[in-house]
Amino acid sequence: MTTKETHARRHVTTGSWVLAGDPQPHISAELRKRYRALIDANGTHLVIALELLGGHKVFSHAPENLLDVHRWVSHGIPSVSITHLALAVEPLSSHTLSEALGVSLRTLHRKKGAPGDTLSVAQGGRTFKFAEVVAKATVVLGSRETAVQWLTSPAIGLDQQKPIDLLATPVGTQLVEELLDRIEHGVYA
Repeated sequence: MTTKETHARRHVTTGSWVLAGDPQPHISAELRKRYRALIDANGTHLVIALELLGGHKVFSHAPENLLDVHRWVSHGIPSVSITHLALAVEPLSSHTLSEALGVSLRTLHRKKGAPGDTLSVAQGGRTFKFAEVVAKATVVLGSRETAVQWLTSPAIGLDQQKPIDLLATPVGTQLVEELLDRIEHGVYA
């Protein structure tokens, strides 16, 4: 039995979602019910991104569509979302996370320590996009741990650059997302 087959047979709990059977994260029944419309329209990766940012613990009602997500980001994602995200992407260092989010290390620490504060629209947009990329990598690669490892390793499809180093710009983020799409469809390089 190969490592992939062994991984596919075991159930691994990763926060609010579970890996089981195939390498695709499966949303729990509770989350599937809470986010039914969002999943139907956009797939599971968006729900995983929201959960990486704290999910129902940080927003008052579950978004039903992308416009609701937009409103949530534009009205100021609670700063505590950065704490949730940092815990979710461990062992990623604060320095690496601050670079990927495009904020200074000092700002990152200040925002993590200010539970009543909100992120600016720009900070919230970058934070959400980072969570979305981690979520997409989680879906494509099978686990959050594998996604974080992939993000911090040189990638052949990116001329040996680490995907996380490209996330500081919109163009770099697009390149990482396109590579994930190619991996998902079996075209790695």
